Amino acid sequence: NAATIGGERFEPKVMPDGTIQKPAKKSHIMEVGRGGTSLTQDEFDNLIDVGGIQCDCCKRKDAKMFKCSRCNRGFYCSKKCQRKQWSEKGHKKYCRKEGEFKPGDLVQIARLKNKPEINNYIVRVVGPDTTTEGRYKTQKEGELNGDRILSISGKNLNQLRPFDCRK
Repeated sequence: NAATIGGERFEPKVMPDGTIQKPAKKSHIMEVGRGGTSLTQDEFDNLIDVGGIQCDCCKRKDAKMFKCSRCNRGFYCSKKCQRKQWSEKGHKKYCRKEGEFKPGDLVQIARLKNKPEINNYIVRVVGPDTTTEGRYKTQKEGELNGDRILSISGKNLNQLRPFDCRK
């Protein structure tokens, strides 16, 4: 099963002993702890994980995985697990089509030419920028409301794994 994130495709590798090697994680910049995100290191690692190694619902690893047809970031071993994740575990709330962002989503800044130093930063979407179509107001985790709000084009934001898939 291949996984896609930020337009890049990753293939999990089956090792000679039959175990599955996880794809390399994406590079990122996000402070953890004071002044940064309130996510634990494990939650943060799952945030940037590509997925596809285990079922997001039951955590089963020894089955063929199917992707959510809407977001392509949720992975399930069966229709039963997919339905359970959708209705009981919150995937319906967090599932986004490619290029769809809602307030509160964590996203990765990418492909900026004028400010390349902030590429790979993970920020929270505050909401759409009402002054310019196709742009979103974003804010670094740990900042106070109103501090360092950046308006970024949706084309320069990579979606990350849906929150329900990271639990």
